[in-house]
Amino acid sequence: MYQDSTGFSVAVPNGWRTSYDGRMLFFREQGGEGRVLGIDQTDEPKPDPVADWREQERNRRGDYNNYQQVKIAAVDYFIKAADWEWTYTSRNNNRLHVVNRGFITATDKAYAIYWSTLDSTWNDNLDEFALITQSFRPARG
Repeated sequence: MYQDSTGFSVAVPNGWRTSYDGRMLFFREQGGEGRVLGIDQTDEPKPDPVADWREQERNRRGDYNNYQQVKIAAVDYFIKAADWEWTYTSRNNNRLHVVNRGFITATDKAYAIYWSTLDSTWNDNLDEFALITQSFRPARG
């Protein structure tokens, strides 16, 4: 179980390396373009995760080569949550599949759990994503 200095905790597979991109914490599987887990957080959550993802999707879809939205939909997770799911082609010409789950845990706290795998192994890795989301514990206010 990974325990972050900001107070949240989450199950992360053994041996994955950590890195930061701005405020976003990433855990990456060793070797190649494998699975990636990212955790982002904010103290200023938007009130509607679905509307937030729709706005971000409009602004960011051009960032991904051959972007194709799968869905943006509300999910039952913490106070309010939504999944933004898409596929795209990486710089290494691999087709990747991503879900980014944005969720509110308090009036002043929200997180996003980013999960990426090769599109060809997406279904094989859904149980891992479920384990990660079930294990997540937010910081206590």
